[in-house]
Amino acid sequence: MSRTPDNPAPRYRLADAAAAVEQIRRIRERATDPDLGGLPQSISDRFDVTAAVSYVEQRRNVGAAARAAELPHRALLIEYLRQQDVEAHERRLLRLLQTGHQLHVRAAAYGEPMGIPSRQAIHSRRKALTSKYPAGDHQVNEGQARQWLDDHSTQIRAIADCLLDHRDDLAGLIPAGPAQAELTACIDTAGAAMSSRRASQELCTAVALAVHLLPSEAVETAADPEVRDQIEAARRLLW
Repeated sequence: MSRTPDNPAPRYRLADAAAAVEQIRRIRERATDPDLGGLPQSISDRFDVTAAVSYVEQRRNVGAAARAAELPHRALLIEYLRQQDVEAHERRLLRLLQTGHQLHVRAAAYGEPMGIPSRQAIHSRRKALTSKYPAGDHQVNEGQARQWLDDHSTQIRAIADCLLDHRDDLAGLIPAGPAQAELTACIDTAGAAMSSRRASQELCTAVALAVHLLPSEAVETAADPEVRDQIEAARRLLW
């Protein structure tokens, strides 16, 4: 069966890709991305989708939470483009999997749009593609990320301490349900990652995602001014 530009992949159409780009735009707007003008304003063909993927890969002037939150939408765009160029698809997929691994994002969060939701499947695909395409800039990016974490380690750990100290109170700020469960899981993950004296990417991502799940209006109702101050500091640092 031949594929037209409007339907290059079995699972997604151009309208799905356009919706994914709009979700990325909203995430980046909230994160005050200084380069947002580089994201295509409209998606009318596969070339616009390709430009959007390139933008997300190259423009990293946002925090870990924003990059983690956009991974499922980025995965959908990559899957949409899959039929156009197999090698280009594999390289895009490798960069996506490396980003998810570096940010310690749950495999199901970004694997599901591509039909590889399990942690083992993600690991196997990343390992296979790394062997196939060993060259790349991910080692440089990891070095830059490590330096940033070292520079902000004290602040990240202080924010994590606050989240842990007020875990139950913070959970009470949002309705019971999946978001509340994910919030407590992120805080627990941050607690487990506090054993090292150096801030890890896992700790940073857990803190960033926990802050992302706390609505600003809910945090403003928190009685403890330390909580409000630390959450605001986290948003400035990580978003």
